[in-house]
Amino acid sequence: MNNSQQSNGYQVGGSLGESASTYVVRQADSQLYEGLKTGKFCYLLNCRQMGKSSLRVQTMARLKKEGVACVAFEMRELCLHEVTEDEFYGGFVSYLVSEFDLDIDLESWWHGYSLIHPARRLTKFIEEVLLEQVTQSIVIFADEIDSVLNLRFKDDFFAFIRGCYNKRADKLKYNRLTFALLGVATPADLIADKDHTPFNIESEAIELSGFQLDEATPLEKGFVGISSNPRAVLKEILLWTGGQPFLTQWVCQLVSSLSHIENGVEANCVATIVLKRIIENWLAQDKQQHLQTIRDRILNNEQLACWSLGMYQKVLQAGELAVDDSLEVMKLRLSSLVIKQEGKLRVYNRIYQSVFDNNWVEKELQNMRPYAEAFAAWEASGRDALCLLHGSDLRNALTWANGRSLSDKDYQFLVASQELELTSVQQRTEIAREQEKQAQENSHKAQLQAKRSKRLGLIAVITGLAMGAIPIIFTSEALAIFLNNRALEIYYAGNLQTAEKLYDLALLIKPGYPQALYSKGRIYEDLQDLDNAYNNYEAAKDQKLPQAYSDLARLEILDKKYQKAVDILSKGLKLPLTDRDKYAMLKNLGWARLGLARQGKVSYAQAEVSLREALALQDEFGSPHCLLAQVLEGQQKQQSSLEQWRKCLEFGSPGHPDERNWIKDAHQRLGM
Repeated sequence: MNNSQQSNGYQVGGSLGESASTYVVRQADSQLYEGLKTGKFCYLLNCRQMGKSSLRVQTMARLKKEGVACVAFEMRELCLHEVTEDEFYGGFVSYLVSEFDLDIDLESWWHGYSLIHPARRLTKFIEEVLLEQVTQSIVIFADEIDSVLNLRFKDDFFAFIRGCYNKRADKLKYNRLTFALLGVATPADLIADKDHTPFNIESEAIELSGFQLDEATPLEKGFVGISSNPRAVLKEILLWTGGQPFLTQWVCQLVSSLSHIENGVEANCVATIVLKRIIENWLAQDKQQHLQTIRDRILNNEQLACWSLGMYQKVLQAGELAVDDSLEVMKLRLSSLVIKQEGKLRVYNRIYQSVFDNNWVEKELQNMRPYAEAFAAWEASGRDALCLLHGSDLRNALTWANGRSLSDKDYQFLVASQELELTSVQQRTEIAREQEKQAQENSHKAQLQAKRSKRLGLIAVITGLAMGAIPIIFTSEALAIFLNNRALEIYYAGNLQTAEKLYDLALLIKPGYPQALYSKGRIYEDLQDLDNAYNNYEAAKDQKLPQAYSDLARLEILDKKYQKAVDILSKGLKLPLTDRDKYAMLKNLGWARLGLARQGKVSYAQAEVSLREALALQDEFGSPHCLLAQVLEGQQKQQSSLEQWRKCLEFGSPGHPDERNWIKDAHQRLGM
């Protein structure tokens, strides 16, 4: 640490100590403290160098002063390469014994229970040793929790944490034990088994934001001797850093090394320092590898790199972009490049925007794409079809794209290239059909020959596809999605005939492709051709597509075949499901059971259970509220029913095919 660091307390990198004078207290400080004091499972998952470990140090100190026993694990120290379960859990227990000075012959105790799985041994240790010898409240901090991602048994560790909370009802001493996880990850990263995750018990997600001017007063003191207006200096620094803790400490340290800052020129002084000491030749000046880590987090993820760069480029160009909380967006946010505020993605700060500018994005995308030259020509020409890929070039590009998430522009380029090839296939198919028709008109013998030619022609087309003459890859799910999505776009643009051809071609190449069957079903349902819709949904259901179970059951419900709908949905709920698919099935299951309850075949309570399970997954859609209102009416629970009718109005949409009539019922029930 140099003299300036020693004199003003700024620290660039690492955790700030308990007595650090430049520690900035944020809302997260009280949020984490209060959450742990009330015994909640707390987790702070954010990008690197946001002050997570410093916050942990301060919170531990505060809790210890109040008599809480605290211990902090640096999880990377336990998660060594190829660590075994016995080594991991044994190391965990050993650290607890050391930190809390427990009275136990650990080696004898640990090996004495060698017949028990190591995770169960840890549970036994917590219950019989730790909670017996340490009588005050205990908080266990697991820092750098993302280190467990490479452990094959990580789910068991999280199941252990969940188990500690679940035992509170039966064993009161577990109420004294609380956990906090900190790291660079999403909850979805940390656990694959949703039945074992601690993230759906009573928990507190700690939001860690950047420094705000009003709370960052401790940082002003380094400018007291060099500026008559330290607040103005700090304000200019925050305008560059966006309050990002590492960058803010860094720029504060650099600015504090100046001998004097004239009043009124604070902005110029700070800008000069940032440009010369950070942005210009940034790779050489990034001693702590802060910026390099951001770059690597984006580029080293082969599956998401192209998508992340494309999304970031859109944010750069638009200034802000409305987004959801998809896993891809969460991963991009963890890079530090962007921040989500009020539902919109923005570049985190001016320094990142200057270092990782549009030129940098274009250069990295060019290095990444195997079709960079053709793509650049396509863009420069205003998307001229002559610049699209074909033949082996397209085949190689699609092979590269398979399994990757790409930017919108990349998808558009590859889809356009593929459509050009598909047009060729369609033209050849039409010619073959015309030739067959002509042959049939000539003679019976010609008809037979034509049929044989048709079969041979189809074989030739498929053989050509397999040999790479037409670059469509049979086994590529991504390419099937290209066709499916493009057909939907064409349909919504009003060209049903072309959309159907694309679906038919997709099904010719990949027979039984469930997404294409399902999408055709949706088109037919919109056209009120319910027979064809039913047939396509059923075919997609036979391929185990979850969405098809929901939509097929809905048609059965509309046809008042409630028991058949229940049977379909009961089978569908046994499949591996996303929360969205499970919500749709449970909602329709509740609807079907409502129909059966009105017929006196099941109880209204059965319908209520399904609908409340659906609402637990998604409570801001109108349909389950509208249906639950009817169920509660059947149970003579008028007050509760009216509450659900109000939510039916709040979340329902008159444009929804099912909800429009329920909304009318809601108006009637509520006297509106």
